[in-house]
Amino acid sequence: MLQSLRLSNKIADYRRIKNSENFFLCSAICSVGKALGSAVDDFGFYANFTGDNFAYLYSAEKGNPKNAPCDSGITNYFYNPAAVKKTFAAFGYDCIYISNGQIKKDPDAAMNAIKASVDSGVPVVAWGMGGVITRGGNRYDPLPEGCLIGGYGENGLLYVNLYLGPERLPEGSLDEYGYSSITNGLESTYGIFLAGKKSENADMGRLCQNAIDSIPGLLTLPPSENNYGHKYVFGKTAFETWACTLEDDSFFNDKAGDDSKAGDDSKAGDDSKAGEVCWNLHCSPYCCVCTSSANKFFNQVCGQYPEIKIAVKLQPLYKKMEDYKNEIWKLQGGFFPPMAEFREHEFRAQIAAVLRKMGGVCDGILAVFAGES
Repeated sequence: MLQSLRLSNKIADYRRIKNSENFFLCSAICSVGKALGSAVDDFGFYANFTGDNFAYLYSAEKGNPKNAPCDSGITNYFYNPAAVKKTFAAFGYDCIYISNGQIKKDPDAAMNAIKASVDSGVPVVAWGMGGVITRGGNRYDPLPEGCLIGGYGENGLLYVNLYLGPERLPEGSLDEYGYSSITNGLESTYGIFLAGKKSENADMGRLCQNAIDSIPGLLTLPPSENNYGHKYVFGKTAFETWACTLEDDSFFNDKAGDDSKAGDDSKAGDDSKAGEVCWNLHCSPYCCVCTSSANKFFNQVCGQYPEIKIAVKLQPLYKKMEDYKNEIWKLQGGFFPPMAEFREHEFRAQIAAVLRKMGGVCDGILAVFAGES
């Protein structure tokens, strides 16, 4: 199919995962779509079908004592193969799913499926990849984010495009095509996804309606624990827990440094400590909110599919969500707030007030669906 893009047993020319595309599974899926001829080059488009654009999450425990990450969306932390199958339909192909259990039962069959896809010029999506070692020496089995398998070698060797940039991978470990060499990485992957048959009549309007129909379930998910022992809450509860955390000084006193009591030589260290606290308790979930392109989705649906009446009612609410996200950005002067201000209760309370407004928008969204039922 795309033999000209291959070099030996690697796909040399493909859409690489970008660190800035924070929903990495969606980024990987977008790359497969491009290889199959899709004109869409927007990872956020596929986040409508995985649910990442509509799910808001935070640690179920106020103060996030286990440092549960929230930045990369719900698909990064909760394994749901059905979400991937929906996205393949969005670029007009069936999805072949091979689970970890199936891989372990017949590893040769899984490798043969990967080889056949790579030989046709189409990378394979893996949800999680084992055997990933960072520059600092940390090993992941698996690294949970989505990635691309774009080549293969002997004895279980895979060439994998990961979200981790070269600054976080062992020096010199990336080849010129952006691949890391990983052996036996499939042993702990959650599963792999390959393109199946091309759909004859893909109905994008129906797919968009299905994505919208999934929203109430994403906003009302019960507190849930993932494979890493992190427990999360969702929707309005996530925003309320986040706001309560920012308002509670006990999570910040003596934990975020205080450069007013230190000499110039220790200020950088104090700010670094404050930055770690800020990331775990605030910027990680804010990163997820910033990555969402739900407002863009509803603008497009309203213009292209006027028959989807509920989209017209929901669009102003997602515009509000976007406005509140921007209000926090303005308060902070960017994505990451100044540490001198973040240490102050009054500053964090301003952010908390906006977060509660976002929780109120979740109520408004659910009210629209209740009115439609």
